[in-house]
Amino acid sequence: MGSIGRKMARNQKKNAKKKMKEEMALFDKLGDECLVCQKPYDKTNKEHVTNWFVTVRKQEGVVNLYCPDCWENANKIIEDFMEREAEKNDNP
Repeated sequence: MGSIGRKMARNQKKNAKKKMKEEMALFDKLGDECLVCQKPYDKTNKEHVTNWFVTVRKQEGVVNLYCPDCWENANKIIEDFMEREAEKNDNP
């Protein structure tokens, strides 16, 4: 039974390494500016790293970068849209 456990542990470690390698490759695709407003992004600035938003579409291999202002504006637009859709459904 011990050998099965070791084999499973090796497979998990192997899969984790593979996943990490794939994610690091996507990190290399991270842009240097906001996708919407083209505000410059500094990868060495701690504030940028912690406050900017990244979306990843693994199947397409696309990594999008958004500044906090554009991210907030997009969320407001989505909330407004959802509220309008809910009102439409409530008042046919």
